[in-house]
Amino acid sequence: MFCKQLMDRLSNNKIMLFLTVWVLLFIIYLPAVNSGFVGDFTGWLDQVRSISFEEFVNRKHFDQKSFYQFTQIATWVFYKIWGGNPFMWHCLHITIQSFNTLLLAILCKNIFEDSGIADAAAISLCGAVLFCISPCLSESIVWEPAYHFLQGLLFIVLILYWLQRFLRTAQAKYAWLACTAFFCSVYSLEMFYITPWLALSLIIYYRYALAWDKTITQKAFLYFFIPLISIFIFYIFQFHFVYHTWLAHIGTDTNNQAPALSFGKPAKYLFHILFLGRFFSHNFRQAVYTFCDSSNGLFIFYGLLSIYLIFIAFRFKKWSGKAKALSLLFVWICLIFGVLLPLWFPDLQLVNFDRYTIFINAFLFMFISLLFSFITIKYLKTVLFVLFACINLRYTIQVNRYWMKSTGIINDLLDAFPDPGTKIPLLLDLPDNMNGIPMIGASDESEFKLMLKLFRPEKKNISNIYDVCSFNMLTPKDGAHINVLNDSTANITLNQWGTWWWYNSFGAVSYENAGYRVNMIDEGHYYQLTLKHNNEKYLLLYQVAGKWKTVNWNLKNSDQY
Repeated sequence: MFCKQLMDRLSNNKIMLFLTVWVLLFIIYLPAVNSGFVGDFTGWLDQVRSISFEEFVNRKHFDQKSFYQFTQIATWVFYKIWGGNPFMWHCLHITIQSFNTLLLAILCKNIFEDSGIADAAAISLCGAVLFCISPCLSESIVWEPAYHFLQGLLFIVLILYWLQRFLRTAQAKYAWLACTAFFCSVYSLEMFYITPWLALSLIIYYRYALAWDKTITQKAFLYFFIPLISIFIFYIFQFHFVYHTWLAHIGTDTNNQAPALSFGKPAKYLFHILFLGRFFSHNFRQAVYTFCDSSNGLFIFYGLLSIYLIFIAFRFKKWSGKAKALSLLFVWICLIFGVLLPLWFPDLQLVNFDRYTIFINAFLFMFISLLFSFITIKYLKTVLFVLFACINLRYTIQVNRYWMKSTGIINDLLDAFPDPGTKIPLLLDLPDNMNGIPMIGASDESEFKLMLKLFRPEKKNISNIYDVCSFNMLTPKDGAHINVLNDSTANITLNQWGTWWWYNSFGAVSYENAGYRVNMIDEGHYYQLTLKHNNEKYLLLYQVAGKWKTVNWNLKNSDQY
């Protein structure tokens, strides 16, 4: 009884609900409060500081085809207000996600109530809680470059909320607000592709599932869907005029892949999200992915999907309000999956690319919460929900601790980087990631050098640094050891198995430049470095457990740990 009263109070008090969600997210993600300044963020921070406003807004420095002007303006404004303060960026992400959760809870609560579902407030709040504690949310909350994914979801739920308000009140201001928001969203992130169709399905649902007044639903179609689809068409032609193609960069990663590798993705994503597939062993995950992409896996998945869609088409009007609402959420999930099909699927490690699942998660966890409500045994329903929630929370905490530990190592390496004097530093084993949490990595342009420039500007005398290779870090103690063979050649070997060498965000291969040559003998264990000049010109550094060590060229044929 107390829980029900608490849920009713939260659902009826928007400010209290928002603050509750904000505090919940802040506590869960407190370990990662200083994390996320990695990967694309360093490039973004360097650009916002060094190029003109016009160049930054129009992404003239960016080689992928996209219109992100609204996002660029928003992030430029935030930077001008608080600069690179990690706490403020962290609070910004938590605040946007709290608004997303609030709007999602209100939107679904109203749909459930209008569908005649008992305990609509409790169901929507449970779905909102699952949405907030899923480990799949980690990348969007912690990694600063994922800002526009939170913003993209905000636009979607805001437009659907305003559409619902129009259906309930017939006030034209909501149509103006929705169209303005959608116009901004088309210059933010390509997930806006699904917004008109989500809106159309909501109008159809209220008209035919709930028998809503025909006049108001017709007005909703004219005031919402027609303007939204018109803005969408305007964007498509504008994009084609500028870039001479019809497709933004959202689909360029996997356009040429085999169809099975695309159509198997929904099942693989569900494995990731609902069954926490990322946290299983590598071999088990690969077995699941292989089955999902197989003809048998595709037949089973799409056979079940087709059966449910046929049931929706022919039995929809006879179903209860709860089953109808479930079908609406199901359709929304399918629409979002349709946009994700062309994208590269992350089949390794944690976190990477989870930002795209935020759009699915918003409605998928509402779908799961509504499924739980079909259980008639009260205590069984409660136990299953709590168990499911606790398992998700447990892995969210684990991921956030990885963020915290990886950030600590990055800071240690930046703080302790020695003065090379006149020597050229070669960094032999930079941490690329920790269990999928992005860290420094090795690249042609030296990501570590850029980090020093941005985050340790006092180290001004370092003019050149080479990232030789990086590796997957599993624990904070990981690193490599060195064996000097002669005055120009050394073997660099990982101290632990199965952590692999990386370069330029891909598995490392042999390469060379003007200063040295890398012979990648075993990409999973060791490589050989050969200097092209006298070794006195170089400062060779390797790290173990976040501590820099210097290669001793006088100590030959002996492992240096």
